[in-house]
Amino acid sequence: MYKYHLPKPIIIKLNDESGFRLRQKAAEHISINQNKTGAERGSSEEQGFGALAEMVIRNKLGMPEINPKDHPLGYDLLLPSGIKVDVKCRGGTLPFKEEYESSDGIAREAKHNFFARQMHDERLDADIYVMTHLETPSKRELPGTTRQRKWILYVCGWVSKERVANEGVYLPRGSLTEQGRTWFPYRGQEIEYYNRNLNGLEKMEDLLSIELPDVEKDRNHKGDLNLTSADAIRIAYDLIGRGVLNEKHLAFIQKEAGISKIVKPILNPNQYFHLLYWLKEKGALTEVEIKKAKEILKEEPFDGI
Repeated sequence: MYKYHLPKPIIIKLNDESGFRLRQKAAEHISINQNKTGAERGSSEEQGFGALAEMVIRNKLGMPEINPKDHPLGYDLLLPSGIKVDVKCRGGTLPFKEEYESSDGIAREAKHNFFARQMHDERLDADIYVMTHLETPSKRELPGTTRQRKWILYVCGWVSKERVANEGVYLPRGSLTEQGRTWFPYRGQEIEYYNRNLNGLEKMEDLLSIELPDVEKDRNHKGDLNLTSADAIRIAYDLIGRGVLNEKHLAFIQKEAGISKIVKPILNPNQYFHLLYWLKEKGALTEVEIKKAKEILKEEPFDGI
């Protein structure tokens, strides 16, 4: 039986001789077996990262590194207990962090992403997902070179497919997502699921202990918010303004999140002050409101290139 651990990533460096061998093997495998059909499939680069993550996990568990040709497409590996596992991997030049710094001094919690249409594809019949992050050099092409040091796999934890479907937050194309100090729109239909809600792994072999009762328990488990604490407070700000929530709801969320600071807005504060100054010019606002805004927000003047 699986014993729960807080999600703390297992760090596997792939910049030594054995790591380079696995990177070569993943590159060769995906060049022959790249999936060029199907909705919301990953790019060749993303598929390569996924193949590498799967091979690394198989290697650490003492399994063959590549599935036989007749292996079902619905999952990546089969545990001794019969649990079907799908390994998910996203790559980036930054290391995986459980929290990302932001300019307002409030950390943004780490999240993972799923292609929404794949989640609802009945042919993809995995029982659980193992979530990983691959740190890569700026030139992300597999296999890379033996001199590159930034090939590191972070194995973050596992979660049942049903729990992701029930608790994850679906976001359509074009939805904004924040990572620390940066923003970007989603190009695909995504489901966000937060790292803190995963079942952690103390060592890779913990995967082998997962049995059907563990998966059933996780399917019925209720996790925490699948939002950053900052976004939860932003939503409360907005719903107070719309007359849905009130100050006591904001206070509750702030207490639960342990946040007393002001969360920075999505738009730049300069845009807020532009509106305030316009209202003042129209006679609809006084200096009192502008002074209050300056206690909360800070204008950002041009300071040179």
